[in-house]
Amino acid sequence: MSVNELVEMIEKDDFLEFAEKFGELGRNEKKSLKERLDLKEILGMARDFESLEPDEVNKLAFEVAVVSVVEDLKTSQIRKILNMSRATYVKAKQRKDDISVDKAKMRYILAYTSSRHRGARLIAEVADKIIPGLNPENYERFHDFLQAVVAYHKLLGGKD
Repeated sequence: MSVNELVEMIEKDDFLEFAEKFGELGRNEKKSLKERLDLKEILGMARDFESLEPDEVNKLAFEVAVVSVVEDLKTSQIRKILNMSRATYVKAKQRKDDISVDKAKMRYILAYTSSRHRGARLIAEVADKIIPGLNPENYERFHDFLQAVVAYHKLLGGKD
């Protein structure tokens, strides 16, 4: 299976077949695949997060997960990010007016995490584009996005 064919699978939202083929790739092929993903496009999608269609958010989560697996981010590390988001999600769901402290804390913790774990860099960059526009009304969408990243990371063979 060529890298071009795998990129086409992502474009067609054929994530399950992609995951099967991805598991068969060697380390160098996975790195080559990561290089073919348009990281500028991924960050652009993150900047436009609120206007993305649900399928586009799903694709963004999948691409972030692909990069995190190639970069050897552990599932436990990515789940820590999701757990950090959970408290803010609960607060937002209860319609607390101010989640600005939570957003600031999440940004600096993600920055720290990305400095310690290279695989968390793209997640931190994407989140850093999304978080400033979050409020209690739209936070659930971001939390769902993080859940999708964790799920796809696991599907793609992310290690514990």
